[in-house]
Amino acid sequence: SEDVLRSNTGDTGDKDGGLNTDLIPGVYEGGFEVWECTVDLLNFLQNNIDVVRASPSVLDLGCGSGLLGICAKLTSPQSTVHFQDFNSEVITNFTIKNYHKNCGHHNSHNVQFCAGDWSNMSSIFATYDLILTAETIYSVDSQKKVMKILEEHLSEMGVAYVGSKRHYFGVGGGVVDFQDLVKQSGTLRCDVVWSCEGGLLRDILRVSRC
Repeated sequence: SEDVLRSNTGDTGDKDGGLNTDLIPGVYEGGFEVWECTVDLLNFLQNNIDVVRASPSVLDLGCGSGLLGICAKLTSPQSTVHFQDFNSEVITNFTIKNYHKNCGHHNSHNVQFCAGDWSNMSSIFATYDLILTAETIYSVDSQKKVMKILEEHLSEMGVAYVGSKRHYFGVGGGVVDFQDLVKQSGTLRCDVVWSCEGGLLRDILRVSRC
């Protein structure tokens, strides 16, 4: 079995993995779902494979299924890949199982799984050349936490790719608000590198240091 590193708070959901709701703030953050923007970002990575190959260290932030980190590990087996989700039951019952199904038990070198609230992960996270995250900037509070992680844990030449719906109605999140937050930081910059203009409006942002 895999060791799951845990932060001090959060992770108070159903230990049997039986959660059947999209989101309970502070209890369950949607990790058992594969959201649209995860698929967008996965397709983007498969079409821009050199992004992964150039990154010795990768963080799949708010990983859920772990598909983004799995893609990174399959593309660049020598890279260090860390998987993080709010709930340890998501890591245990979803992420790790998906990882072994796709990568095999023999390919666990330089892989780490961790669970907990983003505000308590500083002592667990390293510095990463590539941070991948999808559907994590859905509220004002989550955007601030994601920004803090990028500021503290993105390497000097590192890049982050953020997949998001353009608007999350009623919760104050989405691409436009996050772009404003990045501009206000003065330390990071972001550019839209992919967009879906039909149906549910979605974007992928590339974030790097100024």
